[in-house]
Amino acid sequence: MSKPAKPLAQPAIILFGLSPIGKPRAGSFKGTDVPAARKAAPKLGLSILEVADEAAIALVAKVPAGHIAAHGDKVVPFIAKDLYSQIEILGRPQVKAGNGEGTSALSQSSLSAQRLPKSWDDIKVGDIVLAQDTDPADGWWQATVVEYHGDVFKLRWPRSERGRPFQKHRLTLGLICPGDNGQGFQANPKKSSPHSDSVFPPTWAAIGINQIVLAKEDGPAEQWWEAETTKMDKDLFTLQWRDHLNLPVIVRPRLALGLVHPNPKSR
Repeated sequence: MSKPAKPLAQPAIILFGLSPIGKPRAGSFKGTDVPAARKAAPKLGLSILEVADEAAIALVAKVPAGHIAAHGDKVVPFIAKDLYSQIEILGRPQVKAGNGEGTSALSQSSLSAQRLPKSWDDIKVGDIVLAQDTDPADGWWQATVVEYHGDVFKLRWPRSERGRPFQKHRLTLGLICPGDNGQGFQANPKKSSPHSDSVFPPTWAAIGINQIVLAKEDGPAEQWWEAETTKMDKDLFTLQWRDHLNLPVIVRPRLALGLVHPNPKSR
């Protein structure tokens, strides 16, 4: 049996959150740095985990120290996803038993208050789309449309409201499925077949086998990657990560997949 964690000799907190493009980060602050870190948290868009019980005390030893005198993203360093998941679980507000509500505001989808376009021609200001950062090897991330002129869109990472917008062409944007709740989407299995003419399906109803779509990875990073559909059972797809063939296959429902523009000039 493991020994209980020893109480800390000084107060401590952990600041944690995702970077503007969804990368996990966290830092521990102790002693005289705690008040300043607590004050800085809302300005940086970070959450606070109070180090008060044995679980948090044991966790704080694994979290790298933060730097309260630094600026911006340098206040707390990037960390591994599994460590971030442990912090997030402890940092979730607990819900009273029997009220029938969700367990945490952190677990709620950030898409609930924003619109998902049904097609590339349907993209409007305020919509959530998928975009790649400067390095395509970093995958796709959710971004908010803040302005557009013709086919050129200004976007902002959702967790960087004061950050500088960046520009992307309409054809380079990915789409998250808006669902079939009255927004004009209806799956048609008859249109989903291994014999599609396009490697990149133009609609969710057209997704078939041997096509490239976007799938969200598991975990807190909210990162999407290109994947190839290899099997299909009605609206449930087995996929292989296109650029990471050594990883296990995944299974996703049709409504959980994203689309890449089918125009070859967009890549």
